Amino acid sequence: MRVLFASFLILLGAATTAHGGALHDAAKNGDLTAITAALDAGADIEEQEKGATPLFLAVRGGHVDAAALLIKRGADVNKEAKLGRPMTVAVLKNAADMIRLLLAHGADANDKTRGEPMLILAVASSCLDCVKVLVEAGADVNTIWVQGDPNQRPGIITAYHLAKHDDHEDIAAYLLEHGVVILKPEPISARLAEGDPTKGAAFFASTCAPCHVVRPKELPTIGPNLWNVVGRDKASTKFERYSKTLLGWEGNWTYEDLNIFLAGPTLTKPGVNMDIRGVPEEADRLNVIAYLRTLADTPMPLP
Repeated sequence: MRVLFASFLILLGAATTAHGGALHDAAKNGDLTAITAALDAGADIEEQEKGATPLFLAVRGGHVDAAALLIKRGADVNKEAKLGRPMTVAVLKNAADMIRLLLAHGADANDKTRGEPMLILAVASSCLDCVKVLVEAGADVNTIWVQGDPNQRPGIITAYHLAKHDDHEDIAAYLLEHGVVILKPEPISARLAEGDPTKGAAFFASTCAPCHVVRPKELPTIGPNLWNVVGRDKASTKFERYSKTLLGWEGNWTYEDLNIFLAGPTLTKPGVNMDIRGVPEEADRLNVIAYLRTLADTPMPLP
């Protein structure tokens, strides 16, 4: 799900090995006297050493007083250095006090790094205090990270979905209390007869087939086998990777529950393993459900 996080861990240590200038060394060590002396001697407060500004280094080192001094002396809290902005490293270091400092001086609670919102990055770091600071500063709890090529099969990630998926129940509860909206598509049963199974099969082949097999007794791959899916109990096949969310969703796969799930799995049932976009258009869902209905020993009657 989260291909960027490992690269950020590399980012956190990438700039420390080389010897920097006096200001960079002082910022790295949190030495207020040396920072002041270097700046008074004319050091460039935004100069980069190995991709890092002095403020970036102070933030990464957890030196709040040094970061505050650099900001007071003119450091730009939104400066995009080669290794990223100070806010990114503050979130990755679970540094709630540092995040608060940066926000107080102009950083954006809805900022993104490589497309990933800071709030989602904070959830991934399992930092409830960081999440609270960002939300209190106006971070959108319903922001969506479209992970990957939007024209292919992108991941659709929200902060609440990630918290549920990664078992951060304290963060999930906080987000839910602060405005999370769960998508609820309109009921579809009255229109099921309009579905075209041929069109549904074509959509399935292009979007769903990479993860799901559909022939009887065929071993599952990334996702479970969908033969006889309509009407069967949820999470009931021989498949080892059902999410806690799906295991906890009781009942069988009714037409309406398929409609809910397919509309956007991470948006309608946060915490599931199926984090791709799903089938957001109702006409496409009608066709896909019509096709899934044919994958059965005895197709389930329409309502």
